[in-house]
Amino acid sequence: MLNRKISRILGPVLGSMAFTLIIGAMELTPAYADNTVAEASVNNLAAAATTSASVTYAENKDYFVNINKSEVQNGIKVTVDKAVATKKDMEVVLKIESDKPFDKEDRSNSIFEVTYGDDNGFDHTNSSQTYIDDKTMTVTLEKYNNDGEYSSKGDLRVDIVLANYKVNIGMDIPVDFTESFNNILDKDISGNIPGVNYNLNKLESDVLGTRIGYTRPESDENKGEDEDTSWNSSMILKTDNRMYRMSRKGGYSEKDGVGAGNYEAESATYDKIRDEKGLSLIPLICNFTTDEMDKLYKDKDENNVTKDLVNNISYDRDFNFADGTKGEIYNIERNDNTIKVYCAGQSEKESLLLACNIDIRYENANGKVDSIYYDNKNVSFYKDANKAFGYILEFNNVEKDKPVALNINKTIKQADKFKLEDEVSLLK
Repeated sequence: MLNRKISRILGPVLGSMAFTLIIGAMELTPAYADNTVAEASVNNLAAAATTSASVTYAENKDYFVNINKSEVQNGIKVTVDKAVATKKDMEVVLKIESDKPFDKEDRSNSIFEVTYGDDNGFDHTNSSQTYIDDKTMTVTLEKYNNDGEYSSKGDLRVDIVLANYKVNIGMDIPVDFTESFNNILDKDISGNIPGVNYNLNKLESDVLGTRIGYTRPESDENKGEDEDTSWNSSMILKTDNRMYRMSRKGGYSEKDGVGAGNYEAESATYDKIRDEKGLSLIPLICNFTTDEMDKLYKDKDENNVTKDLVNNISYDRDFNFADGTKGEIYNIERNDNTIKVYCAGQSEKESLLLACNIDIRYENANGKVDSIYYDNKNVSFYKDANKAFGYILEFNNVEKDKPVALNINKTIKQADKFKLEDEVSLLK
C-alpha cells in the first residue's frame, strides 16, 4: 500500500526522469529525432511501413482514428495503429513486430511517451502490453490531462524506446478527434461523501468513460488520510439498470488547502449513460489503517480453488469473511467473449464488496499467469432478481476459450472495515 502511495505521488516525476536517464545512457539517435531508417536485415518489415506524407485516418464506430504509420529499426517494426482523445484523456494503440521472438520476461528498459498539442509533457504516459504471438505485441498508451484540456485537432507525437532492442523511434502525426469531442457530457454537480469528506463537483462522460471530480478540505491533521482510506474504498456508478466500478483517475493534487481528484468508470462510456435519468454514486468506504492492511497481505491465502472444466475457469467457490459469514460464487456462464459471474454475500454490503473486487486473469495450460493481460475495465454488474443479495458480473471482450482464473481481493475479508454509505444522486 505504501508503494502505491509513493507511486501515485512520484509517478509523473519519475516517468519524465526515467525517460531522460535512459536516453542519456543509450548510445542511440536522440529520442525525438525523425530520421530513423530501416535496417537492411528487415526489408520484409520495412516494406509495409508508411511515411509521414502517406498517413491517412478515418473514424471508427468506437471513435478511434486509424493512423497506421510505421517505422522500422534494428529488426523491430513499430506502428502507431490508432488513437482517440477527449478533452481530458487520450489513448494510443501501438503494434510492435519483431523478426525474432520477444523476451516476454524482461519488460525493463522500455519507454513510451505521448505528447499532443500544447501538452506540457509533465503528465505521465501509462502503458499496457499484450502479446499477440511470440513476435507481435500491442501496446496501449494512455495519457490523462490533469491540469488542462486537449484540443480536438492537433499534432500527436509518439516516442518509443526499447533499449534491449536498440530501438529509439519518434513519430509526428496530425490528427482530428472532432467526432469523439462531439460526444461529451460535462455537468456541474453537488453532493457529499461523509466517510472521506469528498465534495462532488463535476460529472464528465465521453467515449473513454465517465469521471466524477471531487474536492476535499486539507489540513495538517488529515493530510495522507485520503490515501489510507480511499485506495481500498469502492465507488460504484449506478445507472437505471447497471452498475460500474470506479477507480482513481489521474493524480490527487492540493492547492490553497483544498485537495482535488477524480474517479472514473472506463466501461461507462458516453453512449451508455447519455440517456440515463437516475445516475448516482454508491460509496463503500474502507477504514483500514496502513498497519492493518500490511498484516492482512501477510496472512496466507486459503486454497479452496474449484476448477470449472466446462468453462475453462478456475475460481474460489466460497469466500469466508472474518466474522464467519460466507460469500459465494454460485454460478458461472461463458458465451463467446463474455463471462458472467454470479456472486452473493449474506448482506447487501458483502455482495457489493464481492461484485467490486472480483477480477479475472488469463492462465496458461500449466496454471501460471499468462503474459496476455485482461485489464478488467470492460466490467459491469447488476442485481440477480432470482437470488437474495445476488449480483451478476459481466466481463466483456474476453478471449474466447482461453483459460481464466477469477481472483477475489482479500482485503474484503474484513467486511466490518467497510461502510456502505448513502447513495448520492448525480442528476438532481
